[in-house]
Amino acid sequence: MKKTCEGIEQMLVDYVDGQLSPADSNKVAEHLAKCANCQRLHNTLQKSLELAGIIWADSLTETENIRNPVIKTRKIRWIRYTAIAASILLVATASVVWHTLSRPKDRELTFAEIERRINESGSAAQLLAATELLNDNPRTENIIKQQYQYIVERYPETSSAIKAKSKMQ
Repeated sequence: MKKTCEGIEQMLVDYVDGQLSPADSNKVAEHLAKCANCQRLHNTLQKSLELAGIIWADSLTETENIRNPVIKTRKIRWIRYTAIAASILLVATASVVWHTLSRPKDRELTFAEIERRINESGSAAQLLAATELLNDNPRTENIIKQQYQYIVERYPETSSAIKAKSKMQ
């Protein structure tokens, strides 16, 4: 998926500008429908280009209407500040996108993993319950300690292991 995302990222600017062939445009659209990271990049890029277009159109309109040199100097400063602000926005957006895409993805649990965890929790709970039943007999103190230790070592990720550990202390 990562290679696909890299290829899509290369085509996004042309996609937003409507410069891709119909086949490439369909390819990008299909990928965007499936990939949240590329969707975020697409939306950010689209907003940045819209903002740049508005700034560009606004500066052209004002430049055509300006006749006074003092106002032109102010306009040039305004354009310079706007260009700097747009550059900062673009760099910040690229940084956020880069960090989002380069972040390691959390591993999804499979059905088998969930089933294994449920079985382990059940087994640990049964052993803990059986061990606690032995508490009534004073001669089983060593067996109880061994059982608690076994539960903690064999099923460390379960709530029964936490209870067994607290009873050991």
